[in-house]
Amino acid sequence: MTEQQSVQPTDGFVSPAGSGRTLPLIGRMGISGQQTGGAFEVIEYAGNAAWPPPHVHREREECIHILGGRFTFTLGHEEIEATPGSWVFIPRGTRHGFTASADARALILVVPAGLENFFAELGGGLADGLSSQELRAALKGRFDSIPA
Repeated sequence: MTEQQSVQPTDGFVSPAGSGRTLPLIGRMGISGQQTGGAFEVIEYAGNAAWPPPHVHREREECIHILGGRFTFTLGHEEIEATPGSWVFIPRGTRHGFTASADARALILVVPAGLENFFAELGGGLADGLSSQELRAALKGRFDSIPA
């Protein structure tokens, strides 16, 4: 089922299980910015090789809920372990990144929305065999994700 097939009553919507845009090697767009009028987006992250190196968002906050596996977050210049049940809040302007175990799963809330196409292009390029480093260089300046 696609975003357009979500049931959207006037007071909200239900996005059925398995619906939303697939983000190769990253997970799935659970709720898109298009669906929320740009207010926020939610990504269902599934463990893979698309770990983000340290970067900064100048226009967005992120809140990450760890569902499974192990994560090591870089926040500023500290490294902090996060296990299932943990919440991680990343205010705009904060240097951050993470590594994760192969079984890692999380929900990533981005406020306001605006990173969906970054994740789609990154995941698609990785799936096509391009390196994370060359993809991030090509994406630099196109989205609110600045290497730090």
